[in-house]
Amino acid sequence: MSNFSRRSFLASMAAAPLIPFSEWFEKYAQAAPPMVRYNATSINGQAMLKKYAKGVKTMMATPSKDPKSWVFQWYSHWIQGPQVVQPTKNNTINSIYGAAASPWKTLAQAMWDECQAHNGQNENYFLPWHRMYVYFFERIVRSVTDATFTLPYWNYSVAGSAHGVIPKQFRLQNDPVFGPLFVAKRNKPPGHPDVNAGQPIDQGQPDSPLSTIALSECTYSPVGPKQGFCQRLDSGLHGQVHVLTGGTQNMGAVPWAAGDPIFWMHHCNIDRLWASWNKAGRQNPSDLPFLSKQFTFADENGNKVMATIKDFLKIASLNYTYDAFEPVPACPAVIQRAPDLVNHFVKPGDPVQLTPGAVRVTLERGDSAQAASSTTLADKVRRLRAGRRLYVIVKNLRADLDPGVLYHVYLELPSATSPAKGSANYIGTIHFFDATGHDHDATPGDGPEKFFSFDVTALAKRLLAARKLGEKPTITIAPTGKPASDAKPVVGDISFVEG
Repeated sequence: MSNFSRRSFLASMAAAPLIPFSEWFEKYAQAAPPMVRYNATSINGQAMLKKYAKGVKTMMATPSKDPKSWVFQWYSHWIQGPQVVQPTKNNTINSIYGAAASPWKTLAQAMWDECQAHNGQNENYFLPWHRMYVYFFERIVRSVTDATFTLPYWNYSVAGSAHGVIPKQFRLQNDPVFGPLFVAKRNKPPGHPDVNAGQPIDQGQPDSPLSTIALSECTYSPVGPKQGFCQRLDSGLHGQVHVLTGGTQNMGAVPWAAGDPIFWMHHCNIDRLWASWNKAGRQNPSDLPFLSKQFTFADENGNKVMATIKDFLKIASLNYTYDAFEPVPACPAVIQRAPDLVNHFVKPGDPVQLTPGAVRVTLERGDSAQAASSTTLADKVRRLRAGRRLYVIVKNLRADLDPGVLYHVYLELPSATSPAKGSANYIGTIHFFDATGHDHDATPGDGPEKFFSFDVTALAKRLLAARKLGEKPTITIAPTGKPASDAKPVVGDISFVEG
C-alpha cells in the first residue's frame, strides 16, 4: 500500500509538471513485473474482487476533492446528474473546490467529463481513452489495497450459466466484505430482468445483444456501410451492456455509469476484446492525429501524466495481459476499398419521434439515378449484383434523457404482428446510451460519423422468396420495456443502401 499521505499527494501535484507518459512509464512502471487481469468468476478473479471491494470502500470514504477518491474517478468519466438539468462542469467543480484555484481543482478541470466519444468527439478515441482510464484507475486501487491487485473482467458473453449474469460479489448488499460493490439502482422488474437477483441481463431479448460479433470486423474505423471494430463494439456490445445493466441513474446513462463498481469490470472486458482483436493481427489507425492525441490523468502518487494514444495501443508494452483472449474470425487477405453506396430508400421528412409503443416508418425511394432504376425493394433484391450487400443504416439519434431500454428494429413487420413475435423480421438493436444532451464543453471532433449498420441481405432475400416485400420498405422500431417518460428519443435518419 502506498505510504503517500494526502498532504504529500497534494504537495506533489502542486510541484510536479505534466509528465509525458513515456517518461513517466520509464521512471515509475517499466520495471514492474507483468500483471495478469483475470475473469471475475475464476479463482484468481474472485480473490481480486475481494481486494477490489476493499479498494472501493477506501475510495468511497475519501473526500471527493482527492484524485484518489471514488467521486473524482467517477467524474473523470462524466459528472453525475440528470442530463437536462445537470450544472455545467465549472459549476460542479466550484461547488466542490470553491472559487479559489488549487492543484486538485486544476486537475479536475483537465480530467472531468472527458469520456470519449460520447459527445461528438472522434469515435476512434473510444477504445484508447477507456484503456487509459482503466489503467490509471487500476493503479489507484492497487495503491490502497496491495501491489498484486489487478482488475478482473466481467465476461457477460460467455456461454452457460454465467452468461449475462453479474458476478455474485456485486449482488451482496449487506455483506461485510463485498457490500461496497452493491448498487440498488441496477435494472429490476417490471420491464427488465432482476440484475441483482442474478438473472441474465439479456433475458427475454431477441437475438444476442451480448454477442462478440464486433470481433469479425476487419478494420478499426468504418469502411462504407460497415462500422468497423471500434464503433461496432462501442455502439453494439458496449452500449447494450450499459443499458441492460441500467437504469437511467446508473449504468444505463453516461453521467451515472462510472458510479457503479461493475463499470470497471465491464470496461476491463471491452479492453480485453480490443486486445483479442489486435492479437489476431488486426491493425489500429496509424495516422498522426490519432497517434498523437493526448489526455491528462493522475497516477496514484500525484504525478500529472500526459497520456498519448500511441503509447496505449499494445498491452504488452504496458506490462499487463489477460488470462484468456477471445477467438477472432479470419478476414480476407486483402481488405477491399469502401464500396460505392447507393441510397435506394430513405426516411422522408422530419426525424422519427419514438413512443412507448412500436413506431412504423415507410421509406421513400432515393433520389439518385441508380436508385430510380429500381422502383421497388423487391426489384432491387432481385437485381442485386454478386458481391454487393444491402444494409439498413440508422443514425442521428438524440434524446433528452436516456430512455433506459433497448429498441429493436424490424423490416416489413406486418402491422398485425406484435414485435415480440416478429423474429422472422428482426434486423437488430439500437440504443440511446450516448445520444443524450450531456452538459459538456468539449468541441466535437472530426472522426468517423457514428451510425448503426445492419446487413439485411439474407433477410431481404428470404422475405422476397415469401412474397413479403412491399413496394417501399417499412421499418418498425419498438422498445423493450417501458422507456423513461421524459426521454423523448428521436431517430434522425434511416436509409436502405447497397454497398
